Amino acid sequence: MAILLFLFWLILNGKITLEIVLVGAAVSAAVTFAAYRLLGFSLRKELRFWRRLPGILLYLFYLVGQIFVSNFLVIRLILKRDNRRSKLVWFRPGLRGETARVALANSITLTPGTVTVGLTEDVICVHALRPELAQGIEECGFVKKLRRLEGEDHD
Repeated sequence: MAILLFLFWLILNGKITLEIVLVGAAVSAAVTFAAYRLLGFSLRKELRFWRRLPGILLYLFYLVGQIFVSNFLVIRLILKRDNRRSKLVWFRPGLRGETARVALANSITLTPGTVTVGLTEDVICVHALRPELAQGIEECGFVKKLRRLEGEDHD
């Protein structure tokens, strides 16, 4: 983490001088030390993050794609002036970690036409603009990809 912070410091400064390098090294070391002591970071957690980074980036790429697809579906529904009612769906995603559940809830909310309105330990409640937007939400791509990422976490 310290190396990345130091590189970020250098990039933001735009030039390299002895003073910038020394201050950057000191600040990077202090922030890393504080993160390890105060936020519970550890070398093991950091290595786990780097191992999972490709999967996280693929998930974010998938999320952006789904946002674009959903935009067009919602536009089509609006232009059709379909008067069907919205729908609330409760489901258990089967995700173990709180981070994965929150990521799923936020991904659903970011996708046009759906909003997460409730999140408990094991149940998510989603409001869908139309019933067809809620079809198969229990086994959507978000859930599958997050389960896969959680599986990588316990190797």
